[in-house]
Amino acid sequence: MLQRLKNDFHLSMITLVGVIASGTLLPYALYRIATGNYLVGVVDLLMIAVSTVSVLMAWRTGDTEKPGFLMAAVFCFGAVLVCMKLGQDVLFWIYPLMVFIFFLVAPIKALLLLLLMVSAIVSLHFSEHSAIFANNFQLLAFITTTLITSIFAYIFAYRTHLQRQELRRLATTDPLTGAATRHSLTDELTYAIQQYQLKGVVSGLMLLDLDHFKRINDNFGHQVGDQILSQLVPLLKQMIRQQDSVFRYGGEEFVLLIKEIQLADLHRLAEKIRHAVWHQLNLPDGSALTTSIGIATVQHANDWESWLQNADIALYQAKHQGRNQVVIAALPAEQTTTLP
Repeated sequence: MLQRLKNDFHLSMITLVGVIASGTLLPYALYRIATGNYLVGVVDLLMIAVSTVSVLMAWRTGDTEKPGFLMAAVFCFGAVLVCMKLGQDVLFWIYPLMVFIFFLVAPIKALLLLLLMVSAIVSLHFSEHSAIFANNFQLLAFITTTLITSIFAYIFAYRTHLQRQELRRLATTDPLTGAATRHSLTDELTYAIQQYQLKGVVSGLMLLDLDHFKRINDNFGHQVGDQILSQLVPLLKQMIRQQDSVFRYGGEEFVLLIKEIQLADLHRLAEKIRHAVWHQLNLPDGSALTTSIGIATVQHANDWESWLQNADIALYQAKHQGRNQVVIAALPAEQTTTLP
């Protein structure tokens, strides 16, 4: 979900910049060609073409970084060529271009591209082929205003970037436990299925439910129940790899997505987790806390719903058979693992 939100924002920005750039440049390109200024007209048409292709690439592939960087780089290069040909007549167009660049790429990349562009324009002024600025005062004013614009645009873009990250974190992280939310589970499971279908990478799923959790809330209060949940997630994260994920699926239900693992190893890991919960989490009266776990691998899933349903059926069997055990999905009852 995080990646989808990020891509949706960047896709809308690339599309917006592409439409504005094409609509703005096309009349100028036609005018330049009609008046015999073929180089500038071709450069304008090139930027329009790159904008169109980049937007189409972003929509078709879902990748927004490469098309955005391509647009930004071509725009900066085109601006340098146009300045070399037309001189100070186009300098005012540099400022809206600078804003556009920050919509296309990450703030630090945009700042570096703009510094390179300004440096190239200033260098051209001192070359034998072009004199862009009328005098040194105009040159100094251009350098100062473009640097100020770049710095302020960078600060604004960077703060906006941090705010978007925080909003995504709030939207996809459970505030009580720190686990990922149920809303972000769909994308992760779908991606794991795609990896299996394309590359044969086997991932496993655990659906974990704390036993008799309602009694804990009834007997000790919801504050104790919340404390148990907040202690459970760090314990789970300690037992899995960094590439694996923990999601809060329901009140006391959690989903663990274990990547690149076979069923036997997934089973052993689930048993370790069950024992860890049993021996490391205790209620205020000293009694042990237990958990039931249903596990399923990706091989028998057509989509994320069926994969999750397989694990859910196995979890239901674990609870029906007495709780505090691990059950493997789609296996005969005699192969399930019960408490020794």
